[in-house]
Amino acid sequence: MILYSKVNSSFIHNDMTNLHPTHTQVVLAFVSTCIEATARTLGVTYIEVFQRMKRLRMIEDYIYPNYETLHTESRENVVLDMIECMKEWEKNA
Repeated sequence: MILYSKVNSSFIHNDMTNLHPTHTQVVLAFVSTCIEATARTLGVTYIEVFQRMKRLRMIEDYIYPNYETLHTESRENVVLDMIECMKEWEKNA
């Protein structure tokens, strides 16, 4: 599919068949899924889970470095792992 859009009186060609997310975009989408799925399981907002993970540095110190392993697990196992990790890290904070 090819889309054309008019921007500043010139046409820009967007070839939708050649869109490929970068590795960083894929990892960020995974992080977002972890946060949202964990929030849903805990019955809280994603903002609350994000704030807890941010405070603990879980995203940069746990999810990012372990992405290659974590993304091969089922969503259920990842969520259980996120909850366990948050609880343990909060005890030690």
